[in-house]
Formats: sequence, C-alpha cells, structure tokens
Amino acid sequence: MTLTHLLYDCRVADPARLRAAAPWERMLVEAAEAAGATVLAARFHQFAPAGVTGILLLAESHVSVHTWPEHHRAALDVFTCGPMDATAIVDTVRAWLDPVEETLRTVDRSEVEPSLLQR
Repeated sequence: MTLTHLLYDCRVADPARLRAAAPWERMLVEAAEAAGATVLAARFHQFAPAGVTGILLLAESHVSVHTWPEHHRAALDVFTCGPMDATAIVDTVRAWLDPVEETLRTVDRSEVEPSLLQR
C-alpha cells in the first residue's frame, strides 16, 4: 500500500485568500474530487478577524489547512493512500495562492514495520 504525506508551506504577497474559510472549503473539495479523492466530510473554522483552519476527511485519508494572514502564511497537509493524485491538490492550492516562497516535503509513510500492523 502506498501512503504519501505531502507537507506544503508557503508565504504569499497578498494575504486576501488566507482570510476566509468558505473559499478554502470550496476550492479544496473541488481539488480533492478532481484528484480522484472521495470526500466524506468537511469541517472548516473561521477565526476572527481572519484566518482559517480546516480539514477534509477523505476515504483515502485527509487534507488539512491552516492559515495565518497576519504573517502571509499557509500550511497544507495532504495524506493519502491509494491511487488518488495528492500532488494535484497541492498544485491547485499553489495556482490559487500564487506564493512568493514555498516548500513541499514528501514523506513516504508506506515503510511501516509489518509487525506494527498486526494486532
């Protein structure tokens, strides 16, 4: 089984898209579905005066986001198993935010000791 965890962090010039939860929820649901994921649930929270934390529960695992508009920063986790295209979700976020700085780390979580999986 392939288990991939993408960790995407970025800084943007214009923090406008980091402020509100509703656009994030719409964009991430569309991105996840386009990437081949099955969205089971979405839960997003709007901070006052601005900022977002949210998660998509996927049949394939999850996508989560946290934003800090006052610091022009966002962090995204995409954890997947199966055939969906996790990178496509990050690419959608990247295109939507147009970051000025970014890092993408890939963690292969497939290499779990088989004895740990047995109960």
